[in-house]
Amino acid sequence: MLRIAYLEEHDQDFIRWTGNLFRAFLIDGRAQFVRARDRPDLFLASIWRRHRFPSQAPVALVSNENWRLFPSHYPLERYAAVIATHAPPPEQRHGLTADRGHFISYPYEAVHFDLAIEHLYALRASRLVSGRTRFCCFVVSNTVGELSARRHELFTRIHAYQPVDSAGAVLNNTGYRAPKGLAYLDWLAQYRFVISIENSEAPGYVTEKALQASLAGAIPIYQGSGRSLFNPDAFLDATADDLTGQLARLDSNPEEYRRRQHAELYRVRPTLREFEQRFAERFLR
Repeated sequence: MLRIAYLEEHDQDFIRWTGNLFRAFLIDGRAQFVRARDRPDLFLASIWRRHRFPSQAPVALVSNENWRLFPSHYPLERYAAVIATHAPPPEQRHGLTADRGHFISYPYEAVHFDLAIEHLYALRASRLVSGRTRFCCFVVSNTVGELSARRHELFTRIHAYQPVDSAGAVLNNTGYRAPKGLAYLDWLAQYRFVISIENSEAPGYVTEKALQASLAGAIPIYQGSGRSLFNPDAFLDATADDLTGQLARLDSNPEEYRRRQHAELYRVRPTLREFEQRFAERFLR
């Protein structure tokens, strides 16, 4: 059994979603989370802050961020593995080698939620038949990334066509914040459209934003690197010149709206199978 500990034992959010990343290993007994003082076999460190390198066990770096915005604090060859949504750019690789299993990719959208993604897809069916009493929402809580200004611009453009509810810290006009976790999907389910723009674009960098809207039974208005992975019928391209015209046509054609609403977002659904195989080859031999 692989005994895993966190270098940042106080970071509850990091512990929550990385626990989802290792769910299969925890269930089948091949891995166990322990405290740092309990002689672990492997430490996990997040990309967000500097950390120490303990002498008693190797460290794996885990990132769910765009490498350009959140580069590693230390050379990547110091880590036993780099677990990230996409490969770092060449100037940051510092000896990183995919062929030895040093870099292991995973889809963050499959671990963002506290239910297995297969269960979330099953719940999507019930949300698809729920009534949609509101037009569109926008939930943004930071201004990080080169697409931040683009998100503001799009909100203003769509809001001029028809009022958009903003329930994040940025441009809030509802007087409250949208709930978090699984309750957020239920909250989204009252909307026909959701503005779902990534913070930034980089090959392979895709977050949970569009999937949240789709799982809630809404149509995401999307910009980001996920466009190459998505079914074009399942989202509206935020860069389209006639975007408000598309919104108007869907709002006036319930049958076409339902067709696109029911379309599967991903051409191939995200899964942890490849990550689990590569992690097992690296650490669970």
